[in-house]
Amino acid sequence: MSKTKPFLRWAGGKTKSVKILEKCIPSNFSPNNIYHEPFLGAGSLFFRLGFKNSILSDSNKDLIDCYKSIKERPDLISRYLHEHLKNNSESYYYAMRDKYNNSKPSFAKSALFIYLNKACFNGIYRVNKKGEFNVPYGFKEPPALPSKEEIEEIHRKLSNVKILHQDYKQIVNNTKRGDFVYFDPPYPSINGNSSFTHYTVNRFGQTDHEELAIVARELTKKGCYVLISNAYTPYIYSLYNNNNNNNNNNNFNFYELEVTRCIRADGQRHKVKEVAITNYDCNNLTNFHLKI
Repeated sequence: MSKTKPFLRWAGGKTKSVKILEKCIPSNFSPNNIYHEPFLGAGSLFFRLGFKNSILSDSNKDLIDCYKSIKERPDLISRYLHEHLKNNSESYYYAMRDKYNNSKPSFAKSALFIYLNKACFNGIYRVNKKGEFNVPYGFKEPPALPSKEEIEEIHRKLSNVKILHQDYKQIVNNTKRGDFVYFDPPYPSINGNSSFTHYTVNRFGQTDHEELAIVARELTKKGCYVLISNAYTPYIYSLYNNNNNNNNNNNFNFYELEVTRCIRADGQRHKVKEVAITNYDCNNLTNFHLKI
C-alpha cells in the first residue's frame, strides 16, 4: 500500500475516516483482481490504498477530465496552478469561475477545476440546473493549491490506472468474481434540504440509493467484495437490512465509523454519523446493528 494525500477538497470526502475504512479491506482480496471506485470524488481511499490494478470513475465529467489531465500532463497543470496562486483574489476568482463555466475541456480548464475547488467556499462542488459551477469565493488566502511535487506524486499514482467518465451501473457491468468495489455515493439529504447531491445536473436521490442497493446485491451474487460508505440513518439501514431481503445469500454487515462529519447545507451545520456496509466480515471492526 502507498498512502498519498488527495489533491481535492470534496464534500463527503473520506479524509477523516479513511484510516478506519482502510481496516475494511477484504482480507481475501488479491491485488491481481481489480479495485473499482465508481464515485471517485477526491479518491481518498484509492490514494490511501494505492492499488495499481484499479478502475476509477465518476459521472462528473469535469472531475474525470481533471484526473486525466494530471495523468497526461502534470507539468502543464502545475504551471497553470502557479499562475492562479499568484493572481488569486476575490475578483480573480469570479472571473475564473465565469471562464470555467464557458470553457471547453482542456488542460487549462482542469487546472481551473483545481483552483476553484481550493478557493471556493468550503470545497463544495455544486452546479445549478444548467450545469454551471456556482459556489462563492471562500476567502481563504492563499488557497492551498497542490505543489508541483504533489501533482507529480498524484501523476505517478494515476499512471497505471484506468480513469473513466461513466455512470456506476456501466462500470460494474464489467466486474468479475473477486473484484473489490467501493461505493461512496452522495449521502441522503439532511432534513430534506441538501446541496450535496448537486455534483452533476442529474441529482442523486432516494430512487438512486434504492437502485444502488440492488446493484450491491447483484455484485454479491457475482462474487465481488462490496464496501459502501453512507449516512448512519434508519433509511439507509432499511435498504441493506437482511430481514427485508428474502435471499439469505445477500447478507450485509454494518460498521459504525467513529467519525462525526459536519456538513454545511444552506449555511447550516449538521452532524452526520457514517456507516460502512460490507458483504464480507471485517475482522478488525466490531459488527453492530442500527437501532430503529
